[in-house]
Amino acid sequence: MNDNLRLFLSRFEKLTDQEMDAFIAIFKPLTIKKLDHLFLEGEMVSSIYYINDGVMRGYYNKENEEITTHFYFGPTIVTDLIAVRGTVPTKMNVQALKNCTGMIANFSELDALIDRYPTIESVFFKFLEHLYLFGMARQHSFIFDTPQERYIKLFGERPKVIAEIPQRYIASYLGIKPETLSRIKARIFKEL
Repeated sequence: MNDNLRLFLSRFEKLTDQEMDAFIAIFKPLTIKKLDHLFLEGEMVSSIYYINDGVMRGYYNKENEEITTHFYFGPTIVTDLIAVRGTVPTKMNVQALKNCTGMIANFSELDALIDRYPTIESVFFKFLEHLYLFGMARQHSFIFDTPQERYIKLFGERPKVIAEIPQRYIASYLGIKPETLSRIKARIFKEL
């Protein structure tokens, strides 16, 4: 798992062996069983999670309805920065859709590590930039695209979501009801 984390981090910034070893040293192994949560709405979040393998779903509760906003496929890093940096209870829920393995570290240890090794901060800046661009593209899609266009984009850009995620979560992620997703899929396949 450490080698996978090294490879994942190297996508964003080259770290020395010393920096990489120090980074990995703050993490502890973590196993998340299918349908268990990393954290739930109302909890304080003070950790950062590396998901090595498996699939997780980020969602919010609104008026007794779950609104899916993220799918996390390992390898990736997950946390709720609003809750961590604001020291407020999270509004987010992160649930395993499959068994997952990963690692967990306390954010305060990461901050201390960044003070010693500023290059590690660059890794997170570039990772957050990647997340920001992804989020802005998603926001633009909700403004400018029809639900059918959003589904087609999702199919083209993230085929693993279509292949591995239950339809009710995909519908929620697209901002539509499951029956609307069924009609969209039927229309698309009819046109083929």
